[in-house]
Amino acid sequence: MSSLVPLCEYCSQIPLDPKALDAESERVQTGRTWSLGDCVRIKNSSCPLCRLVLSHLYPGLTTAFTAEIKLRWTLGYVGRQAFVTYLARPETCIGFSSGMETADHPDPTSRFFLEPWTGPILETSRILRWISSCEQLHRSKCAMPTSIPFAEAYPGLNVLRFIDIEDSCIVERTGLEKYTALSYVWGGVSNFRLTKANRTALLMPGALNEVGGLLPHTITDAIMLTERLGCRYLWVDALCLLQNDTEDLELGVNVMDLVYERAWLTIIAACGHDANARLPGVQEGTRGGSKNTFEILPGVEMGIVTGLYGLLQNSVYSSRAWTLQEQFLSHRVLYFIGNKVFYSCRAAEHAEHLVDDLSQTSLDPIAGDTLPFDVLMSYPMLPLRTMLCSYTKRVLTNQNDTLRAMAGIIRRIGELMKCSFFEGLPTAILDLFIIFHPFPTVLYRRSAFPSYSWTGWRGSIDFEMPGNGDVDLNEWLRDQTWIIWYQRRPSGITSLVWDLDANPSFPLPDLQYVGYRHRRPFADGRHVPRQLDTRRTMPTEKVSFSREVPSYPMLQFWTISLFYRIFDIDVFRATGYLQDSNHKKCGFVWVDGFGETEFFESRGFFEIILLSETSEPISLANHWVQENHPYPLAAGQWKYYHIMILEWQGGIAERRGFGLLHQGAVEFSLPPGPSWKEIFLA
Repeated sequence: MSSLVPLCEYCSQIPLDPKALDAESERVQTGRTWSLGDCVRIKNSSCPLCRLVLSHLYPGLTTAFTAEIKLRWTLGYVGRQAFVTYLARPETCIGFSSGMETADHPDPTSRFFLEPWTGPILETSRILRWISSCEQLHRSKCAMPTSIPFAEAYPGLNVLRFIDIEDSCIVERTGLEKYTALSYVWGGVSNFRLTKANRTALLMPGALNEVGGLLPHTITDAIMLTERLGCRYLWVDALCLLQNDTEDLELGVNVMDLVYERAWLTIIAACGHDANARLPGVQEGTRGGSKNTFEILPGVEMGIVTGLYGLLQNSVYSSRAWTLQEQFLSHRVLYFIGNKVFYSCRAAEHAEHLVDDLSQTSLDPIAGDTLPFDVLMSYPMLPLRTMLCSYTKRVLTNQNDTLRAMAGIIRRIGELMKCSFFEGLPTAILDLFIIFHPFPTVLYRRSAFPSYSWTGWRGSIDFEMPGNGDVDLNEWLRDQTWIIWYQRRPSGITSLVWDLDANPSFPLPDLQYVGYRHRRPFADGRHVPRQLDTRRTMPTEKVSFSREVPSYPMLQFWTISLFYRIFDIDVFRATGYLQDSNHKKCGFVWVDGFGETEFFESRGFFEIILLSETSEPISLANHWVQENHPYPLAAGQWKYYHIMILEWQGGIAERRGFGLLHQGAVEFSLPPGPSWKEIFLA
């Protein structure tokens, strides 16, 4: 006799049979939905499906949460039909057990795709099947060329070191080898490392047998896994770069992106918080078996389908800056996280707890945060924005690595955009990437890098998209920007940041590529306050400063300078409002470095410069825009200016904030503005 608790009055209305569910959904284009009542009811229910749904919801929902919970039968994140609800934990859905499949061989496209059980030991043969299908079906997408010279594959390196698993030692190779690479978090573990003192000893066969007990568990697990996969070589930073040799480290770090990109397989240890977290399932005793499905009705088993991104987003691994490019540039990746194993290449995804579909040849772009790099690059500008937003949330131990840890991604995006990068900013669309603001945290200065770039600030950022992203960016660059950007090197030499003559590969006629083609001067179609002469855009060559110039290039350019008060500062969010000469609220600002400088306490008015135009305020600033605008709207749709707050020292300015200004406020600047002014921005 079954001891199952019967379904409640809500769940008993749902036909728990995929064929019946499909038939119901065909009647409704967006997918059939069923109400389960509110969260309080579900929490108090003993119904087995309600209990399953409850474990599917955000854990933070309280018993007082009264919103209606609905189940919808639709295409789940795994590309197969499943139940979803909008209050679910990220990348989870509810699916049917593969044990319900009546066919002799489970169909990977079937509605029964959730494996009922995951064993305690990882099935290496299954991983090899995933890789084999990739090698056979995805050669053009996932295979790296092997016929190029070593010097071209790893520029600047004389040798590439590996752990040689057969000879149990470190080896130095000058050819292109098949190898796995480990991506992991060091944490606070005392990590045995390759040094100048032990290098010679570790090159001797059998040397690693002598130090096996000193290696962190994650590395020993990676060695064992690599051996089981039939691969001889493993690359691990701690044992393949001389950790106390500055030159060797520099050379190795500069090609780190290529090391991961050219790996046969990258093993990502995303569980735990240090190098002893292990690779659960590789060795006995490192994880228990797990039941994935539960009986809901006699003969009906269902369970929570967990996605990779839902697990990754809160992991320590995803909080580290260096791991971003290690993950995205790798061609084949094996993830260990949450006692689960996932596989991803550039054309397929697999997971231990799902029935395999070895026929995959493409990935669904909706899985954006875990998609391999080249899958995202059909329109590279938006992924660049997304990656920079993600990257700036991450922890960087050495602040001087801020650009280096993104260098591989930036280099590849530059190739796809057909433009170079300048201090972390794409030169063909500098105006778009200079309008960043803190989100959701406050920004603090990183003094070794320029304040005009994201590299110059610690803290997470977001980028303003003109017109809320609804405008043609080539048209926006042509019509709503006017600054001609020059770089001024520490030597005093100036040159254009974007020079078409210096970028002959930029495809001018192809408007799929975003970049500067033609520019409108400021006075063309815009109101010029007090009839200022705004014609000059050429840089002043000979300039003397009363402070030391920075070691990085400055931006030198001409634009409108204005002065306003900043008032009503929110000391927790570091936001405030601009006030004009008539004491009208005229703008919204984020103030940078608030709390680490007295700049915002020491004066009554602040200089701001105009950067570009936008039709809609940034979403976070929506609350300051009133229906009764304090100024007549400007002609056309462009109502606001993006602005930057400046602080000057010794003739050189630095960014101290970003925001929006009503276009009508330019006539109501405090003295000494407005003026057409040359800016030297460090």
